[in-house]
Amino acid sequence: MLWLILCIITAGIYSITAFLDNYITDVIFKNKKPQALKVFNGATYLVFALLTAVFFNIDEVPLLNIGLFMLSGVLASVSSIPYYIALKNEEATGAAIFYQIQPLFYLLAGALFFHEAITLPQVIALIIIMIAPAIIILSRQHKKSRQMQIRAGALLVLYVFLLALSGIISTHAGNENNYTTFFVYFLLGRGLSDVTLSLANPSWRKRFKEVTAKKPLQSLGVIALNQLLCIAAEFTSRLALILGVAAVVSALTNSLELILTFLLGIILTKRWPKFGREHLHRHIVIAHLIGTVLCVTGIIILQIAEGV
Repeated sequence: MLWLILCIITAGIYSITAFLDNYITDVIFKNKKPQALKVFNGATYLVFALLTAVFFNIDEVPLLNIGLFMLSGVLASVSSIPYYIALKNEEATGAAIFYQIQPLFYLLAGALFFHEAITLPQVIALIIIMIAPAIIILSRQHKKSRQMQIRAGALLVLYVFLLALSGIISTHAGNENNYTTFFVYFLLGRGLSDVTLSLANPSWRKRFKEVTAKKPLQSLGVIALNQLLCIAAEFTSRLALILGVAAVVSALTNSLELILTFLLGIILTKRWPKFGREHLHRHIVIAHLIGTVLCVTGIIILQIAEGV
């Protein structure tokens, strides 16, 4: 049952960071190159990798495993680029609904590479879940806003695919190793990737300096808090994937995150509009609610199919 507790913790953290991401994108970076966050994130991941290696037991593992662990981190790093670009046109609740397709990639990978059977209930569950993003797109009444929603959705699908691929690698490469060992190399891979991308994009470094120069304490404080929460969520989510059934862990975590994000979106938008940043038009709220119900229904069917 530890994996279930980790799912709940992960969902809560990710729900909070979703709104922090929006605040950082909209308010701090003003929708101009928010991926410049990698300038800060890369150094943070490397520092945490070093601290974890110093204070916790790290096993000796084959070079192949080290490469796979670091590749998992690199994929997670790259996935955040389409994610931040998508946030320009997508609110937290809508984005969370698109995350629900992640179990699809886990099940397909299990069938294609690990000879795991896909059952009819799983197919039905995935169809139900896939309807939810379609409803979000159709909830946009104007052609321009619908096109923007489609572009944001496509970017989020790419983000989810890369993140799922990272999770698949961590699940199947880390089962026989000390989890802390995996996490150190994962952070190392992600940190090196972020640093490399930052060095390859001078405009990111310039933008980060511009943002932090204006209100250094406020901007760096929010960015640092968000990064600490993200690292904590990375730890709990990866451990949950290793301890539980990957498809169910992914689906349950995302579904809980969706419910929390939906509720927080309404509350935060009414009290702190810049932080909540949700469209509270009646038809959009109803679409989000229907999407939430569909996803939760799909999750229940998935859990029954897996015998959880």
